Amino acid sequence: MIDRGCEDLYFSHAADRAAAFRFLKVDVARRLVGGDMASFSRSPAVLIGLMTSEGQSTLEIIRQLRAREPHVGVYVLVGRLSEAAGCMTQLAEVGVDEVFCLESRSDLVALHRTLGARLAAPPPEAEMRLLWKWFRDSPERSLVMHCVRNGFRLDDWSVRARLFAACRKTIQNRVTEEGLPSPGMIARCGRVLHAQELERRGYRPTSAIARLLEFPSASAMQRTRRRLRKSLMTRGRGSLVFASLIR
Repeated sequence: MIDRGCEDLYFSHAADRAAAFRFLKVDVARRLVGGDMASFSRSPAVLIGLMTSEGQSTLEIIRQLRAREPHVGVYVLVGRLSEAAGCMTQLAEVGVDEVFCLESRSDLVALHRTLGARLAAPPPEAEMRLLWKWFRDSPERSLVMHCVRNGFRLDDWSVRARLFAACRKTIQNRVTEEGLPSPGMIARCGRVLHAQELERRGYRPTSAIARLLEFPSASAMQRTRRRLRKSLMTRGRGSLVFASLIR
């Protein structure tokens, strides 16, 4: 799904690659006002700019979208990274997964790689809705949800550091001070939950799921699941909610 506000920006930079995807072009703000959420639930990813087609900031729109669809990937597109420099932490807070600069060839490649991976591994919607409610009073809900939601790919600290405008140690401290597992452990939990979602949808064989989520093998994926659950069970109340989701 792509918002009308960034449609021209995207297709002017990526017309040659856009054919690989089927885009639903919508006015996200109007869909939210109209209560048409079915299309958002069916779309694993939303591309949106910093401004709507009418020139208004999309921050509040993204916040509303995230509150209704905590599992959907939300990616902000800009022409130059400097455009988002002053509001990066706000974007992280409202639930953006990543910001891509379309004038950068490497960012364009990364965007399409991310979209391909996101489409191949659907988000664990039920678990993410539960976590969204569980952490409703936590100041680190956006960070926790980001770690889980992006479990469809190997944990990338550079993305998190850029988006949350903080170094790895600072981000680690933020969650541990809340009595939560480390961001890396939460991200591994997200990876396992994505594997469970694929299994729930009948994706077979298990080795294909492991390969898709970049586990060394099916047996390695199962070992990770068992060890992660066992480790989370011993880390206190803040970790038990994650352990309870791993089957």
